[in-house]
Amino acid sequence: MVRLGILIPGLMVCQYCRKKIGTVRGLKDPSFCCDDHRKKMTSKSARAVREAEEMYGADGLWTSTVRITDAKPAVKGSGRPGQATTIFALLAVAFLLLAVSDLPVGSGSGAAAAPVNSGPRTKGGFGQMIGDVLRSSTGSTLREDFHGGGGNWQGVSETAWATENGSVRPSSLRIWNKSDSLSNYEFEFMGQIDRKSMDWAFRAADFHNYYASKLIISKPGAMPNAGLVRFVVLDGRERERVELPLPLTLERGADYRVRLSVRGNRFLTSVNGQLVSSWTDARLSRGGVGFFSEDGESSLVKWASISERDSLLGRLVSHFTLISFPYAPGSMTGLR
Repeated sequence: MVRLGILIPGLMVCQYCRKKIGTVRGLKDPSFCCDDHRKKMTSKSARAVREAEEMYGADGLWTSTVRITDAKPAVKGSGRPGQATTIFALLAVAFLLLAVSDLPVGSGSGAAAAPVNSGPRTKGGFGQMIGDVLRSSTGSTLREDFHGGGGNWQGVSETAWATENGSVRPSSLRIWNKSDSLSNYEFEFMGQIDRKSMDWAFRAADFHNYYASKLIISKPGAMPNAGLVRFVVLDGRERERVELPLPLTLERGADYRVRLSVRGNRFLTSVNGQLVSSWTDARLSRGGVGFFSEDGESSLVKWASISERDSLLGRLVSHFTLISFPYAPGSMTGLR
């Protein structure tokens, strides 16, 4: 009755004297007609019950049908009920608005990434979804579709990269000039291996100091035939070249989506969503990204993007990215 009375004035009845509660009073207290009756009701004293019997008669008492409970005093500083829930809800809405307001229209060439043939694997799940949404809303994300050629990529040689239907074929190292001042970032691109490997550079302070990686077809055939080569170039000299076998099968002419997460001295590489390499090195702390091909190699790069990770939102994106890489139970072989 009391709950219904809150919605329909006139049905509100005092729990002490059983008289109707006025509309104005009901807005303040839908349970008691006056403060004195509230105090007497919650005291649960024998005297209060006797007073009610003398004033309104035994039949007017509601105590035979309604259980009397003590009113708990409000805890000072506890805040309003649901306040924490409201705050979290507002934060969630804010992140959602950021994501929706800046979602990319397309994904470069529009071609779907070819799945890596590595057996069953776990899905990215909620972490992957959140990572993708937050990643797309980061204001410092740069994207290159190569429709204008390689004009935004600078190299020592004046010879430009060859272009083909909005894609480029890297030759000598060229660095994305909009990325050379960055330190922590996520570098992502889609490309194809035409001959032997697909090569990229990161933390490139200049053309003589950078980290490099290659996704290579190590041997012909349908069995796992992939490898990852990594090395560092310091003062123009290559050092510490390492080749790691990967539990993947690569094909010439198939699209592969590579993602590189650069955070401090840790570098994580994934191919089509599968983590394939974890590497740490602290010799180069800042520098951009680039592509190159060595003798006997050829690849086609369709698009690239880079997102800075030094902002608060960037750190959140990096967190979700690190926990969302799916991999097969046995695919950690070669991670170092």
